Amino acid sequence: MNAIQLLIIDAQNDFCDRPFAGALPALPVPGAYQDCLRLVRLVDRLAEAIDSVIVSLDLHHSIDLAHHTMWRDANGALPPPFTQVTAADVRHGRYRALAAAISAYAEQYILEYLQNLEQLGLALTLWPPHCLVGSPGANLNAELAGALQRWESKRFKAIDVIEKGRNMWTESFSALKAVIPYPGDADTDLNRHLLDLLAGPQPVWVAGQASSHCVRQTVLDLLQYGPADIAGRLTLLTDCMSPVPGCEALAEQFFDDVRQRGVRLAATSELGRCWP
Repeated sequence: MNAIQLLIIDAQNDFCDRPFAGALPALPVPGAYQDCLRLVRLVDRLAEAIDSVIVSLDLHHSIDLAHHTMWRDANGALPPPFTQVTAADVRHGRYRALAAAISAYAEQYILEYLQNLEQLGLALTLWPPHCLVGSPGANLNAELAGALQRWESKRFKAIDVIEKGRNMWTESFSALKAVIPYPGDADTDLNRHLLDLLAGPQPVWVAGQASSHCVRQTVLDLLQYGPADIAGRLTLLTDCMSPVPGCEALAEQFFDDVRQRGVRLAATSELGRCWP
């Protein structure tokens, strides 16, 4: 069997359901901490079989179109996290983005962005501010970071780090591209470097958070934009990812869809039996 590529999506403190450095996670995904520990054990056990590691990091500024703190309702109140906003909501004054006050262009851009989302069958979800640049919440889970450092030392190789989400004007669930690329910002376009890293022929194991959002969209983009053989090389480590609360059905549908397209689903204990 070819050596393994390990792709880890957003395994950061703010998504882990456990306090860190004296702080609470901003957007905890139930089960995420144990997912990280299972991944740690896998990396330590199969370090020689893992040929390369790619880690994506979700990074945001405090001002971000998808943060609920950047919006107000018709009464001027802060909408709660997980509120969904549509173009009609903005046109009828039910919600307004604080960023719209920057300029007439910003106001028009936000409305067009919401309309473009609707054409994709999506709405804008307002999240709590999370994984803020330079904050402890943006760091990798400490146990996983330790395992990756041990892997680097043992294999004398560096992990590849892919950053996403810094552009305040668009959403970046996928490690491959923003939902709607922002004009003039190449960092929101299709990440050719990541595609090159995954060009093959190695099997690719995928872990991280959350199975309903960033893992899901990364894998779907890989199937759309990646090499022709990528589906047959992908394995989702199902015990190293969990869904956002309330989005369990979305994750299960994702699993069913990609399985039918040739993607393998497996627990880490199953994969451990592939090597002596």
